[in-house]
Amino acid sequence: MSEISDKLLLLLCCTTLYILQVNFSFVIVPIILGILISSLFVYYEKGRLKMVGNLIFAVLCLFVPEFILFLPLILYDILHTKYQNGMLLVPILFLYHRTEYSAITVSLTIVLLVVSYLLKYKTDLLNTLKAEYNELRDNTTAMSLLLEEKNRSLQKDQDYEINLATLNERNRISKEIHDNIGHLLSRALLQIGALLTITKEEITRDGLAALKDSLSGGMDQIRNSIHHMYDESIDLYVQIEHLSKEFTFCSISYEYDIKTSPQIQLKHCIIGITKEALSNIIHHSNATKVTIILREHPAMYQLVIQDNGTMNEKIRKNLDNIFSQQEFGEGMGLRNISERVKSFGGNINLSADNGFKLFITFPKNNNNK
Repeated sequence: MSEISDKLLLLLCCTTLYILQVNFSFVIVPIILGILISSLFVYYEKGRLKMVGNLIFAVLCLFVPEFILFLPLILYDILHTKYQNGMLLVPILFLYHRTEYSAITVSLTIVLLVVSYLLKYKTDLLNTLKAEYNELRDNTTAMSLLLEEKNRSLQKDQDYEINLATLNERNRISKEIHDNIGHLLSRALLQIGALLTITKEEITRDGLAALKDSLSGGMDQIRNSIHHMYDESIDLYVQIEHLSKEFTFCSISYEYDIKTSPQIQLKHCIIGITKEALSNIIHHSNATKVTIILREHPAMYQLVIQDNGTMNEKIRKNLDNIFSQQEFGEGMGLRNISERVKSFGGNINLSADNGFKLFITFPKNNNNK
């Protein structure tokens, strides 16, 4: 935009000087030609092409001296470049046509040439500053986005660690209650049972029986609370994510979409299958990426573990045989996985296309809390 403003100013000055000196039968031709060539220089950015255009215009000046007055406009595009020696065309052409112009006209033209150089210098400096500013702004924006991403990652890791620590502490407390208070209550119940056996007074027996019932009820409540606390201490999402973070064999992606938490036994089953599958990948696969997906559907839970590894023909035939007969041998821990799935009434499907894929479903009607 600055270049256009500069050229409009130069065009106005050159045209004014030209009108004051005009004695040319085709008055409008130099003006139109100057505008045309200058506009083409804006469109074509190659410096060599601009230099060629200036030389062509200089040749025209040899035959039509009136064109010389528009050289400050035409030369603008090569000033402050490696082709700026083209400025020498002005004095050379004036010397060639020294009888055509007065000293004042020559001086004004040279002044316009100097103004043209200063305008070009100013515009180039402004463009450089704008480019540096834009680069700095882009770098700042990129750095800001990177810092935000790192902050989100740190926050996620911090939340993960806090959640894991909370669950571990809850698990520890439930075990301590079970080991200490539970054992004390159990011993008290045994002692009351012994007293009931040896006590003969009816009133004392009734009191001991009521106390035993109260302790038994309290024991049942503590047991239920411990079981509930222990169930909540096993966060399926956190446990699988923990396995994913510890898996360093290759890159791994983890997707979790479960709203209704499964019962504790099924959680242990899913965690065990995931451990077994990741261990198989380490020992039997050349995969570079692993995907773990846990989803909840209206009637079932879905577990998908897939890698992009390749396998030789012998292993592929063996797997095809396993797939077709659904008879899982001892190899690759598939029997262990299959037995875990069947114990919950689930289904298992295997695929060896584009890597090894384990697709498992568990019905919800037997597994919800």
